[in-house]
Amino acid sequence: MANGQVYQNVYELYDELVSADDAYHQTHRKRLGRTISVLLDEQPTQGKLLEIGTGSVVPLILKELVPKLQVHVTDYDLSKAEKGRMTMKNGERSVSCPVYRVDLESTSLPVEDETFDYVLCSEVIEHMEKDPMFMMSEINRVLKPGGTLILTTPNVVSTHGINAMLENKEPYFYMHYRHAGTLDRHNYEYSLWSISQVLRASGFRGKGWTEDTFGVSELSNVMRLRAAGYPLEHVGDNIFCVSKKEGPVVDRHPSVIYVD
Repeated sequence: MANGQVYQNVYELYDELVSADDAYHQTHRKRLGRTISVLLDEQPTQGKLLEIGTGSVVPLILKELVPKLQVHVTDYDLSKAEKGRMTMKNGERSVSCPVYRVDLESTSLPVEDETFDYVLCSEVIEHMEKDPMFMMSEINRVLKPGGTLILTTPNVVSTHGINAMLENKEPYFYMHYRHAGTLDRHNYEYSLWSISQVLRASGFRGKGWTEDTFGVSELSNVMRLRAAGYPLEHVGDNIFCVSKKEGPVVDRHPSVIYVD
């Protein structure tokens, strides 16, 4: 099946799975669909994949498109058993995956070293409150040598951020507090440069780029700044990184994000 048809199937399945009143998944349709397409570019026809921080849509779509790929997930409900199975349903579709319930910043994943061929970490690292390299070190540990990490995170150096700063406003994407006092806000927002440094410190090498998956770029100010000599690149609102495990963690506390 040609890539174009596969990608069309991703969005068709997405629209079948996500109800019109599911505000989160409707808002993130383009991002999640694109993330799945980036994963499919790696041709994961079989093997084991760990999705960090699953939202259920990805495992359901992968079951349809890559049925031989064994998908495992993480969950943050620490009141339940550390290891078990999680069943995700939508209408008549369902998938049951092994689940690991851990604090991603302090609890080791209860799996052996070099278990997975792929790890998908989509819009998670920006939520880490105290020690994102703990999670990155665990990802390194559980990936096989040469295994693939696909990581996405919002880009703080997007056209949105640049335009906000030129209006004397904060550039951040989602640093806001919530009435309910929940902890799902972003604690650190990355540029392609900083997340690339983190990946190298974590023992990974690969490629990264930015795209607009949340909104539409407003490039007029960026073009003016480029004309004035500022080398602004990678200004899409979402960062995509596809990296291979090259070796062990190089720097447990890289200075790009740790003060000591």
